[in-house]
Amino acid sequence: MKLHLHLLGLPLLVALVHASPSNSTVVARAGTPKLVFAHFIVGIVDGYTQADWANDIALASATGIDAFALNIGTDPWTDPQLALAYAAARNTNFKLFISFDFAASPGFSDFNNQIVPRLRLYASDAAQLQWGNGALVSTFSGDGFDWSGVRSAVGTPLEIIPFYQAAFAHQDSTDGLFQWNAWPSQDNQPIDQTMSTAGDLFYQSQLGGSPYMAGVSPWFFTHYDPQTFNKNWLYLSDTLLIDRWNEILNLQPQLVELISWNDFGESHYIGPLHPERPSVYAPSGDSDGAIQWVAGFPHDAWRKIITPYIAAYKNGGPVTISAAVRPMIVYWYRPHPKGLSCSDPFLGPPTGQSFPADGVWAAALLASPATITITSGSFTLTQSAPAGINYFATGMGSGQPTFKLERNGAVITQGTGGLSIDLNSCNIYNFNAFVGSTR
Repeated sequence: MKLHLHLLGLPLLVALVHASPSNSTVVARAGTPKLVFAHFIVGIVDGYTQADWANDIALASATGIDAFALNIGTDPWTDPQLALAYAAARNTNFKLFISFDFAASPGFSDFNNQIVPRLRLYASDAAQLQWGNGALVSTFSGDGFDWSGVRSAVGTPLEIIPFYQAAFAHQDSTDGLFQWNAWPSQDNQPIDQTMSTAGDLFYQSQLGGSPYMAGVSPWFFTHYDPQTFNKNWLYLSDTLLIDRWNEILNLQPQLVELISWNDFGESHYIGPLHPERPSVYAPSGDSDGAIQWVAGFPHDAWRKIITPYIAAYKNGGPVTISAAVRPMIVYWYRPHPKGLSCSDPFLGPPTGQSFPADGVWAAALLASPATITITSGSFTLTQSAPAGINYFATGMGSGQPTFKLERNGAVITQGTGGLSIDLNSCNIYNFNAFVGSTR
């Protein structure tokens, strides 16, 4: 089962009724901290060792992320990997919680055999995230599932915050809601617009003070053959990461979930690539799998942007860059123009291909102002960059773009993009982002 392919990025057409929390619940949550999680797909990490888990946990913790939301189905390696994950986190400050994937595994409706045993095993574990009224539990989908039986059977206090696409049934058995949609879309289709907060505001208005968990994502592109999963579209993501974080700073939801740590199939991963383990890109060895658009396309540098935004979100203040942080540029761009015809053996261009700009983007992370220069082929941008995090863009030119920060006539950091842009040919339609930094 390929759980890495469940993530639909669906818009939410929600008719929502949620019981207002009791006064005791509001008081209990009054001092509950704002936390940030990263969605981690367990279904693609068959063969992970405890050391692999420890490495990912260390990287996430250094970014300011508090826990992994462990998306699970019913793969045979699910329970062995859960055991390794909890063992790796147990002696750290990093936490974990389970997100049951009802879309990939409808069998979760049989909660006595699939959900209850896992929560009995981990709800009181030292590595389990406790938040609000108990051990946090989430889902992908599962609309209308009644959690009352789970609560009774587990016995341990739970804080249940699921993602529902049309959430109006059994809301008295949950504690809050998570909105998955973190990309601009309408009626399940990509749109030529930037991300809106309409869904967030609707959720917040309907939840009556109960916890709301918002989704944040940096990108979305998927390109699977119809015979495999029939997923071939993108959502407009050029500056989505910074735009969405700025929305989060205004919204101030109780919780935030980054989508995702390792969903390579939809190109919104912020965790490390695994060239030593190509099965994470194509667990069944599919030649038309994500390895086509992921191999050689790191996204790690996006975590450099995420870290100060997490701090600002938790502190309730503006984004600031400490003087102790070296000035840097984080950049991202695609390998070819959007209108290029590719010799793709599997698929035509993705739905939404006309929406992105043909550009090169760069975010300057600065404690004090400087001047940024971006050069891509014949395009050059030179502009003042204020303190904080601000992004800039220039056109998409041929070859490897270059980036430079100067202050008082002296170069303080510079670098060259690790991927060459090809304006004339492409083997597949690849709208993934190549992400790097000047340090």
